[in-house]
Amino acid sequence: MTGGGLEGLRVLMLRPPRAQDPLVAGLEAAGAEVLCLPLLRIEPVPADPAGLAAAAAAQWIFVSRHAVLHGMAAVTAAGHGVTGRTVYAVGAATAAALRADWRIAAHYPPQPDTEGLLALPDLQAGALAGREIVIFRGVGGRDVLARELRARGARVTCCEVYRQVAEHRWRDRICAELARPGPLVAVAHSGSLVRALRAVLDQMPVATPVPPCLVPGARVAAAARRLGLRPLVAASALAGEMEREVRRWYTPAA
Repeated sequence: MTGGGLEGLRVLMLRPPRAQDPLVAGLEAAGAEVLCLPLLRIEPVPADPAGLAAAAAAQWIFVSRHAVLHGMAAVTAAGHGVTGRTVYAVGAATAAALRADWRIAAHYPPQPDTEGLLALPDLQAGALAGREIVIFRGVGGRDVLARELRARGARVTCCEVYRQVAEHRWRDRICAELARPGPLVAVAHSGSLVRALRAVLDQMPVATPVPPCLVPGARVAAAARRLGLRPLVAASALAGEMEREVRRWYTPAA
């Protein structure tokens, strides 16, 4: 989406930076000032040997672009090929990373989250009995997907290949932007970022109005509300849906 309409708006992008971010590009093209000030950073962790061993014969599920980056590095180093293997991605962006970087055509749901994956016909109970699946994810990821797939008859191993670490370098700058007058929206793509933003607000030296917080979907929105934040709820984490919600909410000053 382009064509203006977001002039005068500042956007705090709180997730770890990514090259050629389509959400940043779209918001900037529409006139917003986008400030990439991450509250978390991603660090790889050594893949669990049991997870890598299971991956040799299993089907694979990647729950994020970071899982693709670090998970594929791990399985490649272990010598596991992808020819003839069924691979799933949590959504279009994760599938695009598999296609662009590894030439893997992954199955993915239209709803880019755990619930969307669980709705795929190939992952229903009647189709899962005896299948081996490895889920590539971050440390401490949600157990909903693994638990439900096991309940449907699959043998599931979780292979944790990265972790999220607090990033403190930008906190003073974020505090300054939160205190600065003018329209502002913070973007938090996950519950971890919602919690990190709440921690920054709680550490502000003076009371500061809580800015609207753009989030993808009902689950992250519920986490934001529990912490006293004001979520703007996009239909999904896709850049177009996130930008659409900002445009729906924001009205430039006359």
